[in-house]
Amino acid sequence: MKTFWGWRDQQLPDGTLILTSPAGHTYVTTPGSSLLFPRLCAPTGELPTPKRRDEDRCGDRTAMMPRRRRTRAQHRATRIATERNQNHKARQARRATFDAIWFPKAPATADDDPPPF
Repeated sequence: MKTFWGWRDQQLPDGTLILTSPAGHTYVTTPGSSLLFPRLCAPTGELPTPKRRDEDRCGDRTAMMPRRRRTRAQHRATRIATERNQNHKARQARRATFDAIWFPKAPATADDDPPPF
């Protein structure tokens, strides 16, 4: 919601979080650890502010939803086809192992004609 619906956030060094809704309402949350472990909420140092790049193509927005290269139906069909192919190969490997154990090939002879009866 914060990224795509206009909410703004600000985190203070002690862990307090200030959320501002698109309507302008402000909500303040304090970390639960401040009651149990107050020394852990002390700031450890200054954080440098990130610099904006001029090549940001979205202006004020810093994140965008990714664009799909394939439709959901195409993605699902590809995934199903891949799984079916893997299952088919696994069945062939099991069948080859079974056949090798239970039906070993007879040694080749010079005379491959059937018996005369």
